[in-house]
Amino acid sequence: MGEFEGLDIVVLNLPNLITIVRILLIPVFLLLFWSGIPNGVIIAMIVVGISGITDMVDGYLARKYNMITSLGKILDPLADKLMIITVMTSLFLIGKLPSWLVILVLVKEMVLVLGGVFLIFRKRIVVSANFYGKAATVLIYLALFFGAFELNGRTAMALIAGAASVIALINYMYSFNRRQEC
Repeated sequence: MGEFEGLDIVVLNLPNLITIVRILLIPVFLLLFWSGIPNGVIIAMIVVGISGITDMVDGYLARKYNMITSLGKILDPLADKLMIITVMTSLFLIGKLPSWLVILVLVKEMVLVLGGVFLIFRKRIVVSANFYGKAATVLIYLALFFGAFELNGRTAMALIAGAASVIALINYMYSFNRRQEC
C-alpha cells in the first residue's frame, strides 16, 4: 500500500461491497441470457437494470457518506465495463446489436483500461470517472436496452451511444496527456 502514496486500495465498505455484488451479477446475467428459458433475455435484462440501480446506489452512498476509496474508483468502472462488454457481446451474438458499436466500445474500454493501469502503476494515480464517461455509460446502457427489446429508435440510440463513447474517449485521452505532463 505504501507504493501508492496512501491510496486506500484495500478498503471494503458498503459502496464497495455493493460494487462487488454488481460484478457477481454478471454470471447471473449470462446464465439467464443463455439458459433458453422462456423470457430468459428479458429476465437477464432485468438483472442488468438491477445492476444499473445498484451502480447509482453505491455512488450515492460513497459520495453522501464520504466513503469514496481508491478501490471503489477502480472497481466501480470495472464493474460497468465488465457488464457492458458481457451484455453487448451477448446481444451481438443473437443479432440485436450492430458489430460496429461492439467494436467501438471494446476499443474504447481497452484504451481506458490500459491507460488507467499505466496511471495506477506508473504514476500512482487513480483516475475517477468524469461527466463524459458517466454520460457515455448511461447512453450505452440505453442502447443495450433498445437493442435487447428491439425498440423503435434503436439505431439512433446506438449512434448516440457510439458518439458519446468517442467523446468520452477523447476526453479521457486529453486528461491522460495532461497527467503525463505532470
